[in-house]
Amino acid sequence: MLKKEIIVKKIEDQLDFDFNINIGYIDSFEDFQNIILSPYNQGKRVFYRGERKNSITRPLIPSIFRNKNFLLSENENATMINCDYLYDFYNRVPEYFDLCQRIFGAITTDNMYQFLAFSQHYYGISPLIDFTKSPYVALSFALKDRTEYKEDILIYTLEILDDKDYTCDYDTANSWIRDYNVLVLRDITQRELEHPYETIENLKKYSKFVKGQSLIGRSAPKARLIDVPTNDLMRYQQGVFLLLDDFNLYSKSYFTKRIRDDFAIKKWLVSKELCPLLLERLHRDRPYYAYKNITNLSQAVNDIKANNIL
Repeated sequence: MLKKEIIVKKIEDQLDFDFNINIGYIDSFEDFQNIILSPYNQGKRVFYRGERKNSITRPLIPSIFRNKNFLLSENENATMINCDYLYDFYNRVPEYFDLCQRIFGAITTDNMYQFLAFSQHYYGISPLIDFTKSPYVALSFALKDRTEYKEDILIYTLEILDDKDYTCDYDTANSWIRDYNVLVLRDITQRELEHPYETIENLKKYSKFVKGQSLIGRSAPKARLIDVPTNDLMRYQQGVFLLLDDFNLYSKSYFTKRIRDDFAIKKWLVSKELCPLLLERLHRDRPYYAYKNITNLSQAVNDIKANNIL
């Protein structure tokens, strides 16, 4: 490899913001079988996530960050999202918070994980990102039982490189949530883009949130994987959670370098031409993971009953 190419690769490695440095293509069922299904069938520790399309407007980001207006008050340009903030955030809806306390018992900042896992699946807002141990679940979320596909679908695969960032221990998950900190900044305006030095000076005042760390140095999140199922839907979907921590969120994207140091995350674009066949195989091999059933365990069981003589 030429020296120039090596330099370009190093720059790409540092500045990747959408896992596009590791992207592959699947355009045949044989490829899908070899790349996606075979590791699963062999019992390898691979995790999956399905998206209906690959788009820069759909970054791998927790649901709580998709609308910053929920997080920042009118006069705030930045706020630290930590465990205390999360507790207060959900308590803004006391009916929901009270319901969860009737289910789980008292919720405190020392035992937030079970509540956040429930909130991800039933409330739809949390700092957690869904992955699954089953490629069929990921495929269901990507295909969504559609009959026509105008764009390629996307499957993420994730493999663990460092076990210190993986846990199946409930107390460890709670401790990770307790130490959670993400600095969220209001989206940069066009004027701020046109005056970068002034913008950097303005950002410096938020360094108090990050205890002397460089704001620029915090642009890449640390990632942890939590494999602690806590509710029926999570068990059914063979779910695990990716937790992005210790970073600044300037827009809706982030540098992926630190994540890729601990996890091998790859994006696979699956040809839209292949999707009808994959949907057929999914309905044949795992009918209970049809998209109409994937968030409704009762419906899945009813379909099984209807298709079998008891």
